[in-house]
Amino acid sequence: MLAQDSTPSHVNNFDFLRLLFATFVITGHSYYLAGVPEHDSLWLFSHGQEKFSKLGLWGFFAISGYLITKSLLRSPSLPDYYFKRMIRVFPALWVMVGLTLLGVYYLFDSRLGSYWQNHAVPLYGLNLVLRLHTSIPGVFAHNPVPHVLNGSLWTVPYEVFFYLLITPLFFLRHHLVWLRGVVLATFGLLLALQLTGNVYYPTYKLGLIADQIIFLGLFFSAGALLALFPAWVRNAQWRQRTVIVTGLLLLTLLYGGGYTSARFVLIPLFVIALGESNYPVLSWIRRYGDISYGVYIWGWPLQQVLVHVLHPSQPVLAVLSVLLAWGVGALSWHLIEKPALQLKWRRAVLPLPAVAVSEWPRAVVSPFIGIAPAPVPSLRERQPVAHD
Repeated sequence: MLAQDSTPSHVNNFDFLRLLFATFVITGHSYYLAGVPEHDSLWLFSHGQEKFSKLGLWGFFAISGYLITKSLLRSPSLPDYYFKRMIRVFPALWVMVGLTLLGVYYLFDSRLGSYWQNHAVPLYGLNLVLRLHTSIPGVFAHNPVPHVLNGSLWTVPYEVFFYLLITPLFFLRHHLVWLRGVVLATFGLLLALQLTGNVYYPTYKLGLIADQIIFLGLFFSAGALLALFPAWVRNAQWRQRTVIVTGLLLLTLLYGGGYTSARFVLIPLFVIALGESNYPVLSWIRRYGDISYGVYIWGWPLQQVLVHVLHPSQPVLAVLSVLLAWGVGALSWHLIEKPALQLKWRRAVLPLPAVAVSEWPRAVVSPFIGIAPAPVPSLRERQPVAHD
């Protein structure tokens, strides 16, 4: 596959990668929900270092950090940014929560007795406002994983938390050097906390777990840092070299060991370089929309229903649930998510200025050592923003 020399706005491989990562997650969950150990082919190849379901999550958060940071810096105001994030996350989530509650009622009410008096039903409804509750006692009682209606939702509050956490970057959007310094320092701090194991902080009051904030935050902040180097992104040769080098390193470390520490750098580099490229064999999927979010949030409950009704083996469950989730994800995109995104405010904003690849080291460290980066030609024309 050869990348295009230039990647026009939104003609890239990100839609393919997001769908691939959502499929990885569903496939990984099929082991757990079928009641067998998640010893997939990646787990065997890597001698237990990684699983496809986890790799899918790491890729999701790297892409999110990259694209959401770009969206923040393009936004004309913080209300505009928050509005875009709300209409991307909540409409599909609300519909999924509501329909799963109703579906459980109509499918299983005769076995649950007084369903609406079940104390766990309103608690599950709190997922509408990101207060995580995944189980309803009595639901899927005879499945290998009983009572859990949707175990995939745990990542959504972390995603929204990171949307809020990067808000201060908005006030530095005209100071690219400082942006790079702050994000790099954040990544370095998170990496130090992860590698030293000092992750015990009272974030449970937010409904979040500190070690998950740090772990997922590493991929998110790495993606955010890469968003601040548009010259690298626009350089097709650099992208291709990055894909090849990081891909080979990942395969080597997965098989030979040493992957668990290197993944925080290598996965974001590989994913963003591949995502920003335009391989027609992959980028064609964008014509059908970004169905990955719907696939992700619907995958688990669909798998639980399949297990309850058919009692399939793990391979059969994986195939059936992926196909079904793709279909439901497509419906979610075209009926809910895409119409909601039409509510976005469309204004002309100034894109992030480019800095030559050769200036990266100087631009990143200049806030800390007082060296001014090389001047960047000003961009005189304001360009319209496409789909965030």
